[in-house]
Amino acid sequence: MSYSTLIWLQSSPYNSSAAREALDYILALAAVDCPAQLLLSGPAVCLLQPHADVSAALQLKDCSKLLGLFELYDLPVPLVCQDSLNQYQPEPGQLNQAITLLSKQQITERLARFQHVVTL
Repeated sequence: MSYSTLIWLQSSPYNSSAAREALDYILALAAVDCPAQLLLSGPAVCLLQPHADVSAALQLKDCSKLLGLFELYDLPVPLVCQDSLNQYQPEPGQLNQAITLLSKQQITERLARFQHVVTL
């Protein structure tokens, strides 16, 4: 299936509200039946770690639990950059979410499938 919107999160969930904004955005799209997919790369893969706790100094809420709503909203599992996962989360068995791993080349190929790409 071709998804019309790709939400590409590249920001850490620990130092900004971008992760929460990305998850809110994709859930809002799903709520109105707009096809969407989430891609995590760079420090954004930390969102997949169990007990991902955000910085109290920034007063950010832990938004990783929103990933659990993907199934409820019939969203596909997040796409994740393999290189980023290796850098930030070396043990895939400890992830708190089902994912689809992609190489950088596969990510480039997949970008052509989307009508809109939103990067955060």
